[in-house]
Amino acid sequence: MDQEKIMPLRITTFNCENLFGRYRILDQPPAGEIKNFEKLLQIPDVVALAPGRSGKIKPAAISHEQRVTTGNAILGANPHILAVQEVENLATLRIFNSKYMKDAFNRILLIDGNDARGIDVGFLIRKDVKAAILAIRTHVDDDKDGGFLPKSNRLDTRVTGQTVFSRDCLEVDVDVKGTILTFLVNHFKAQDRNPNTPARRKRQAAKVARLARAAHDAGKNPVVLGDLNIDTEQADYDGSLDSLVNLSILHDPFAQLGPSNRWTHFFSSKKSVSRLDYILVDDRLKTKVLGVEIFRRGLSPKATQFTGPRLPSMQGNDLEASDHCPTTVVLSL
Repeated sequence: MDQEKIMPLRITTFNCENLFGRYRILDQPPAGEIKNFEKLLQIPDVVALAPGRSGKIKPAAISHEQRVTTGNAILGANPHILAVQEVENLATLRIFNSKYMKDAFNRILLIDGNDARGIDVGFLIRKDVKAAILAIRTHVDDDKDGGFLPKSNRLDTRVTGQTVFSRDCLEVDVDVKGTILTFLVNHFKAQDRNPNTPARRKRQAAKVARLARAAHDAGKNPVVLGDLNIDTEQADYDGSLDSLVNLSILHDPFAQLGPSNRWTHFFSSKKSVSRLDYILVDDRLKTKVLGVEIFRRGLSPKATQFTGPRLPSMQGNDLEASDHCPTTVVLSL
């Protein structure tokens, strides 16, 4: 049998945790001490932000070490198709692919979303995968009350607060060996103390459920993936994902794992783990699922819930790849 026909398709989602593109000027002495100042400003690089929401930029040397590990975690998960979250822009994703992922991907998509911090969702296909991108749709302008935003000014928080999606739902139709997969890449509203948060996440889940249903009814196979930002098994679960995770046309391949083994995220301040990252596939693909994987080797050693070895690039430091784990479904197509 032709090897190409039996090759499994590995679909991965990964929250890269604050993958930002900046200039090397950030880690240099004052401008008066820099030679070729103008030339230096034109050299792009990738940096990391310190954990939390302070926005503090780590020194370039630390950023480089950490991003080596981030890239190694992705390469270790070995995805054919990759969805990412918390990436600043398309240029950053391209630089990261070239510098830290061995230029493994040659189809790279990202559309600026609604988050003022510049954390967007992206989509990549590996070079050796024979797949055709048929269509790309953004939902960045979807209004929570239906239709589209009346204004486009993203500097006005009243406008961004009116959107359905905190970032975007990036919708990509891909033809893989005659099977049309509709990827719905998401990064839902994070858990916080805002009383309106559960309702917004609920709207996001309901919208994605409608998009998945529409794709299914059109004969395509929806794949919902990304950081949905709440664990349906946690004690204080608010029901915000119910319309999506209980949708009859979607299947959760990770249901085969016990609830205690589905976790994908380490919360360092509480030293706790939870499942924030999901991949849901069209129910018609249920029999095509070969397995699921959660790559935890890039987590901080402080995550003692994982007792396996860490990546070699973490030796001598505790610079984790991310606080999330690359999460993979393997399909036979």
